[in-house]
Amino acid sequence: MPRFPRIWLACAASLAVLACSVATPRRAELHRWWAGFGLVVPHESFPSECNLCHEGAAWDDLVDDFVFDHGVRTGVPLHGAHAEARCLRCHNDRGPVATFRAQGCVGCHADVHYGELGRDCARCHDETTWLVPNARVAHVHTRLPLTGAHLQVACHRCHAGARVTNFRPTDPDCVSCHQGAAVAVTNPPHVGLGWVDRCDRCHTPTRWRPAVVR
Repeated sequence: MPRFPRIWLACAASLAVLACSVATPRRAELHRWWAGFGLVVPHESFPSECNLCHEGAAWDDLVDDFVFDHGVRTGVPLHGAHAEARCLRCHNDRGPVATFRAQGCVGCHADVHYGELGRDCARCHDETTWLVPNARVAHVHTRLPLTGAHLQVACHRCHAGARVTNFRPTDPDCVSCHQGAAVAVTNPPHVGLGWVDRCDRCHTPTRWRPAVVR
């Protein structure tokens, strides 16, 4: 096994500390390098005057007045959280940005919904935060608009994988969730009377008891 001088080991340790210390980007550090992003993006097309961007003391420190207008210089303005992302999240050694941008959101963001909700992420998400502002209100555009007591039900009661972001589409028919309750009712005996579907003929989504026979 090769023996490394202590100074090399000290440098490696310093870089490891640096990588951890800048893992959470702040506005002033958007352009700093982090080991998790891979190799530094090639500079062949950059100006030869390094001091336009870099401080002399450390190559990963940029000058205080460094400004890059992404919209003007590239034609692609950055909005919301994208404006706060580190440059190397998109510009790294994976290849040309255009290759990934052509794929839409999934070009950069892993599909945590396992392909169950399609590729149009903007239906639920925006560029400010990945959290859905009001999922229950958004549910009005689905096959089962939530009303009454359904508005208070936890998502995982209908979508079994909701706790791991797997909102697989669920059959909106009442018996998909309430069949067990219907079978258990003996007064009157729902199954014996053939009342195994069309629950809304007697029940409302506000409360299941008392039922209104129509």
